[in-house]
Amino acid sequence: MRIQTFKLERQFALYKAKAKYMLSQTSCEGCSMQEILDMADAECRQLWDNLSLGYTKPEGFLPLREAISARYTSIRPSDILELAPEEGIFIFMNNMLEPGDEVIVMPPTLPSLYELPRALGCTVIKWPLEVTSWGWRLDVNFLIENISPKTKLLIMNIPNNPTGFIPVRAELDRILNIADRNGTWIFNEETYRGMEHDPGAALPSLADIYPRATVVGGLNKYGLPGTRIGWLATKNRQILNDCAAFKDYTTLCNNAPGEVLATIAMRNAPDLLKRNHDIVLENLAIAESFFRKHRDLFQWIQPNGGATAFPRLLPPYDVTEMCERAMAEKQLLIIGERAFGLDTNHFRVGLGRLDFKEALAVFAELADEVKAAATGKN
Repeated sequence: MRIQTFKLERQFALYKAKAKYMLSQTSCEGCSMQEILDMADAECRQLWDNLSLGYTKPEGFLPLREAISARYTSIRPSDILELAPEEGIFIFMNNMLEPGDEVIVMPPTLPSLYELPRALGCTVIKWPLEVTSWGWRLDVNFLIENISPKTKLLIMNIPNNPTGFIPVRAELDRILNIADRNGTWIFNEETYRGMEHDPGAALPSLADIYPRATVVGGLNKYGLPGTRIGWLATKNRQILNDCAAFKDYTTLCNNAPGEVLATIAMRNAPDLLKRNHDIVLENLAIAESFFRKHRDLFQWIQPNGGATAFPRLLPPYDVTEMCERAMAEKQLLIIGERAFGLDTNHFRVGLGRLDFKEALAVFAELADEVKAAATGKN
């Protein structure tokens, strides 16, 4: 298997140390170590104080898996395999897919969700999100026309990164019914489930409502992405066992400090989720105001959830040139659409950080300069 460069992560790796401002971070505001330890109950405090840095259990830390399972309605601790989030995607795809399999994936999304199937020799059908006057949408008729009993896997990302798209429940049920009629497995990257901007738009985990579903989750929305702790959840015992066996060739087990910190976080999940959701909603209002002011330069497409948005730079301007200029002149890191394998002039805006307003102010300077230069040419 030969995997193409993960352009999204390579851009962060190349420019993050040089950037003074970050406009495209997908994770929420990180917690400090002390902030998490101050939340610890007596059991977790004792676990931390007596922590051994030896090997941990390959399947994961039971108190953590119990806390994770509480975020589902029917998933048990034994239905969860603990691992790093991107590792979970890698392991699942390698276990589920074989050369010649057909998969359907919904871009824009994380590059690993379509690049890994391609590298494994699969036929990848892209079911793209579309822009409408009211926001992002999925054309379910496209799925009906392209899915068949030979479709091995439907790969979803709900809530979507980078668009913030969330389907309504009736639309999701229709998708699941179509997949079920064709015997199709589903994989959903659901890191930002629980961060719907309208609580009424919240959807259940596919692992709870679709018997052939596997989902991957992580701690980004809780402010602990640096622990590199995540999980796969599925009711299919064979998939979980196969993924656990594959993990012997990757990390083998998880980092001990991260497991305890993650347990504390998941036992305090509602508080951490509210902390970061409040930041996102405040920044979302700021972003809406900014893009209304600059609607002659950008198209704002309203997100429904998560911690990102995916606006579009209007022609004749080029988003790649804008991103390069932002970094060179403003030390402002912006991730354009090519990192997601697209050519649509979109770019990602991260809404989960406390310094968002400061980064957006620098971006406003760039926007004004771009417009001034265009006016001068005319």
